[in-house]
Amino acid sequence: MTEQEAIEKIHSVYPTGCKNGLENMRALMAKLGNPQERLTMVHVAGTNGKGSCCAMTERVLRAAGYKTGLYTSPYIEVYNERIRLNGEPIAGEKLAALVESVWPAVEECEKEGVHVTEFELGTALAFCCFEKEKVDVAVIEVGLGGRLDPTNIIRPAVSVITEVGMDHMQLLGDTIEQIALEKAGIMKPGVPVVLGRQEKAARGVLLAAAKGMELPVVELTAENVREQRKQIEFDAAFGGERLKGLTVSLCGRHQADNACAALGALLALKKKGMKIPTSAVRAGLADVHWPGRLEYFGHVLLDGAHNDPGVRALCGYLDKWMPKENTVLISAMMRDKETEKMCQRLAPRVRCVVCTQPNIPRAMPADELAKEFEAQGLRAYARTHVRDALEEARRLAGPEGNVVCAGSLYLIGEMRTLLRKERGNVGTPSQTLPET
Repeated sequence: MTEQEAIEKIHSVYPTGCKNGLENMRALMAKLGNPQERLTMVHVAGTNGKGSCCAMTERVLRAAGYKTGLYTSPYIEVYNERIRLNGEPIAGEKLAALVESVWPAVEECEKEGVHVTEFELGTALAFCCFEKEKVDVAVIEVGLGGRLDPTNIIRPAVSVITEVGMDHMQLLGDTIEQIALEKAGIMKPGVPVVLGRQEKAARGVLLAAAKGMELPVVELTAENVREQRKQIEFDAAFGGERLKGLTVSLCGRHQADNACAALGALLALKKKGMKIPTSAVRAGLADVHWPGRLEYFGHVLLDGAHNDPGVRALCGYLDKWMPKENTVLISAMMRDKETEKMCQRLAPRVRCVVCTQPNIPRAMPADELAKEFEAQGLRAYARTHVRDALEEARRLAGPEGNVVCAGSLYLIGEMRTLLRKERGNVGTPSQTLPET
């Protein structure tokens, strides 16, 4: 089986997959020998920041000398990004071998009326990969929600919940309390909980859930945050130590909060006997990379903000570092998102917008999105193809202006591929680091 054939196999279950709580996942993993039961894992849920928290946790563990696995979703450019070994996307030949070994179990499930979803299959591949590669610790990002997410069959060493906000309301509930309760579903008896920075209502729900299970809760706060254009510095407690001048190589004030959630997870692992020296914490945070999150390619800034809390964080960054008169926005959004609210936030912060649409059925047509921005008083242009949108935005911005791309991770994926090719970097995304 080739790498491309393997990826086609993975995608082939999409039309037939049928969600069934955690039962599909349990049935599939039982046929595969339950490799997840032999892994030390960190489980991370949250509306925003969970991917960044996972990346920071993994990078520090690697700096401490541990062999790591990292499972995240969605991918930005290529499927292999979702399963990482020691920070690198899984090699094509390893992915192909994994799919070949797992596929008979998928077929057995089908015969028994268990229709595995694409995400369930991807999660199973990650668990099998991490056990086969004998990673010391695997960092696992929840796909959606928490309680019924396929990753929730695991018993981790620590559960982490980053910021809870309004997203996927059609699936998780239309209040912050309902959504927080779904995220709290990853809590397990006897497993410590780390909470990232939360709104009051969400925090109350999460603390009550932890208290009901008599679980220890860790909440760390970023202090004395100093934000620079392309990195942040802050102070934080770490066990009995106070770490001053921690540097995170990611942009945006909100990354200090995500870093504190990562520190909480690392502290929980340290209490379980893992050796994570302060030097590894400093080195790992200072060298973390997470594609498509406030990532610069020259005068073009890519950000995966695709819901209201994410856009709010992006706007905080724009207010500080990008003058409105010098900034042109490229935006695409999915139909099922809070498009009006996101347009309201973004419109006052840019000179004009070029709307486009990624190659995905859920995408709002470019001309429809342009009308939403125009309703907010912003001059808007529509270009169906992402490449055309980039050319138009650059023309409007001029040689010294800034172009910001936001509104959809699908947009960021297509744009990042274009920009990497422009820079002459046509290798795998793993070979690409954010410009500093």
